[in-house]
Amino acid sequence: MSACLLGRGVRFDGGHKRDDFLTGSLADFLDLVPVCPEVGIGMGVPRPPIRLVGDPERPRALGVDDATLDVTERLLSFARRCVPCLGDISGYILKRNSPSCGMEGVKVL
Repeated sequence: MSACLLGRGVRFDGGHKRDDFLTGSLADFLDLVPVCPEVGIGMGVPRPPIRLVGDPERPRALGVDDATLDVTERLLSFARRCVPCLGDISGYILKRNSPSCGMEGVKVL
């Protein structure tokens, strides 16, 4: 699950997007495993914000303020390492519109 939805201060600005339903009602029935790709690749908190740029089928994850910051390969590598380590999970709950977690409809410039 996107760590920010669990109330972890992992967003680029040090904030979170805690969701009361997920951390309350749903948490009573599931074991929720927090994951933040940007923190997972060592970007830290706070950090420069990133956005998706280029071909929507294969976008690049670039810095908003500094387009020379390209973390695309680091994020892909993290995903390849992280997903198998999650083991036998039932699904993912991801932060909508996040450049590293959003599943669909994330703006690509």
